[in-house]
Amino acid sequence: MEPIWNRRLLKAEDNLVVADIHLGYERELEKKGINIPDQSDRMTKSIYEMLEKKDVKRLIIDGDFKHNIPKATWQEYRDIPRMVDEWLKVVDEIHLIPGNHDGGISKYIPSDVVVHDPSGTVIDEIGFFHGHATPSEKVLSTKKVVLAHVHPAVSFIDSFKNKEKKECWIRLDYQWEGGKGEAIVMPHFNPLLGGISVNVRKDPYMGPFLRNKRLSKEKLYLLDGTYLGFREDMIPDQGVK
Repeated sequence: MEPIWNRRLLKAEDNLVVADIHLGYERELEKKGINIPDQSDRMTKSIYEMLEKKDVKRLIIDGDFKHNIPKATWQEYRDIPRMVDEWLKVVDEIHLIPGNHDGGISKYIPSDVVVHDPSGTVIDEIGFFHGHATPSEKVLSTKKVVLAHVHPAVSFIDSFKNKEKKECWIRLDYQWEGGKGEAIVMPHFNPLLGGISVNVRKDPYMGPFLRNKRLSKEKLYLLDGTYLGFREDMIPDQGVK
């Protein structure tokens, strides 16, 4: 399981993995008076190019393909089938592990897409789940899992109190009743989304897996691959707002 640096994508065996596309996020911004150009074509092309380059068999969408809940917008109804059709030109299969924003998506996602249970699935002996729901025992027992949902980022503050937030990847070890394993937490693919600073406090995580499992060796990497060190060593004494 290796991140593709600067692309917010993961190569795992014969699979390309993407998470938190949040298609239609522009419509939420639009309601707030913020007009952003449609990002669907850019995201479709970016994933398509990497599918071709890496010569993989499957595309795995690890949750939150769409953004708006409980209902989809016209953009999601229009663009999800179009994006799927484009990607299926270069891969044999597309799998979706539903995220918390994907409610009702099975009503209009093309039938070519394999939609799994939110508790996750196992593909090529790797467990995949979004992170908002408890993963199954089968997923955890692979001892290699991939999740998202957190939108992880790191906050930096310099000696002049200037603050900057950068998105990141997380590698960590976990323990559960059945043994030990390794997990990768993916960054969100949609660059318009904000990130959650995982070095703000000792317990910044969302979802039952990251909150309830015993975690250790939480290593942080920037999108370009820069290794920052262990998360616990990057937590300021007073926290970063």
